[in-house]
Amino acid sequence: MKILVIPSWYPPNSGYFFQELNIALLHEKNNVDVLVNTITSFKSFKFTALFKKNIYHNEFGLNVYRSKFYNIPKLNFLSSRLWIRNTYKRYLEYVKKNGHPDIIHAHSSIWAGVVASEINKQFSIPFVITEHRSRFIYNTAEAKKMLPEKYFPLLKPALQKASLVTCVSPALKNKLVDIADSVKNKITIIPNTVNTDDFKLTSIEKPKDIFNWFSLGKLNPVKGFDILLEAVSLIRKNSDKKIILRIGGDGPEYKNLYQLRKQLNLEKTVFFTGKLTKDEVIKEMHLAHAFVLPSRFEAFGVVYIEAMACGLPVIGTDAGGQSSIINKDNGYITESENPNKLASAMSEMMENYHSFNKDEIRHSVIRKYNKSNIAKEYCRHFSKIINE
Repeated sequence: MKILVIPSWYPPNSGYFFQELNIALLHEKNNVDVLVNTITSFKSFKFTALFKKNIYHNEFGLNVYRSKFYNIPKLNFLSSRLWIRNTYKRYLEYVKKNGHPDIIHAHSSIWAGVVASEINKQFSIPFVITEHRSRFIYNTAEAKKMLPEKYFPLLKPALQKASLVTCVSPALKNKLVDIADSVKNKITIIPNTVNTDDFKLTSIEKPKDIFNWFSLGKLNPVKGFDILLEAVSLIRKNSDKKIILRIGGDGPEYKNLYQLRKQLNLEKTVFFTGKLTKDEVIKEMHLAHAFVLPSRFEAFGVVYIEAMACGLPVIGTDAGGQSSIINKDNGYITESENPNKLASAMSEMMENYHSFNKDEIRHSVIRKYNKSNIAKEYCRHFSKIINE
């Protein structure tokens, strides 16, 4: 089976779970090509870029065709339309050298799914959309701002034309059906996968006199780090237990969070690590007792299952895909936007930490999110679509 993957984003600009799945599909004896059109700052634009075509790379055995698209500042929707058109042209270049694929796997309807729809309109290549975007949770003003109604006329025909739409969690389904009602009969839930060969248990001893928390994500309002700092402040006021919180990642909210840490007098309790490599993330997880991330909305939350693969109990919120991951055996779900409830959940976890079985937490991840099993499930769907 010849599969062409068109991702809306791809490593090294996040999307490592796309890459893991592509490698797993390759190991199922498929031909897997990846067409990557990376959105780049217009500040780095050079006139010669207008004449550059796809550049081929072999990455982990995958045939990856890379190009760059220069984003127009402050004109996001126009840039999106241009990216769609430009990526379609990159597909035509790809076809001249490689021929058409049997099926296209588009990661996110915004906007790879729309590109796949345009290809289908011209060449009748079947396509599957996998939706990852947390903005489809649509539960806050910020989520709605990230998914304005002017997007819907582009998204609706793409969703309607797709042979199958998969969501990484049930939380995404409702908004997709709102946009294109007919899609409700062809949505299936297939979770993200995690590389349990990298994220694994450690023999490192945890300190007994202090409780180490780890959190990780882009420093933006969506991830709720301000709520987390307020919760830690409440724990400090109401408990004598010594705790440390290390927050990995960078982003536009760093200065605000830095100031909030100072206001709450948490300079000796909360530490920002900056952006971390995968190896550094694993090291942080091995040093932590537990993981916490109080997102305001979350499509799935790969970072939770990465932490669980390391045997850590986790805390998330009821605002999206976390509810399909976290249960009483591996952690706690708490109310979003509520530092008091979060502080209570964190305090309870510190009291009951030894009741969580790290081996069982890890084994549950291997059972549910094994990349080989998930790749096989995609292959079954792809084969059925092609045969039909």
